[in-house]
Amino acid sequence: MKDQLNHYPYQLKHPVRWGDIDMLGHVNNSNYFRYCEEGRVKFFTDSNIRAALGGDKLGFVVAYIDCKFKFPVTYPDNLIIATKVEKISSDRLTLSQVIFSETYQKIAAKSESIIVSYSHEMQSKINLPKAALSLLEKELNRQFE
Repeated sequence: MKDQLNHYPYQLKHPVRWGDIDMLGHVNNSNYFRYCEEGRVKFFTDSNIRAALGGDKLGFVVAYIDCKFKFPVTYPDNLIIATKVEKISSDRLTLSQVIFSETYQKIAAKSESIIVSYSHEMQSKINLPKAALSLLEKELNRQFE
């Protein structure tokens, strides 16, 4: 397990709930996007990126997300939602995430999302503040340490 997740500094353990299962007996595909959302929230909270934006007037929006399903997860199981910064530019970042099954000891899904810096006041994308870019650069380099 460690080898598959060691380049992902933000990890969240999440139980598969009975309500996550569909009539075919596995986690419904839509729930993987919710799991990724939980991982993003952990990343933004624990990395202090959100705080570096400087207030409630700036935020992030998901501009793109995909998910590649590797195998069906069933109940009961615990998942590890692992997140890392894959790429940054002046107004956005790309997050890479994996969803790891503790029961099967392998990656159940992989996701990539593009997150754009957004001004709620102007209702448009904006460039990231220097403090946020600096933190993101540290995050990008962190996975290679």
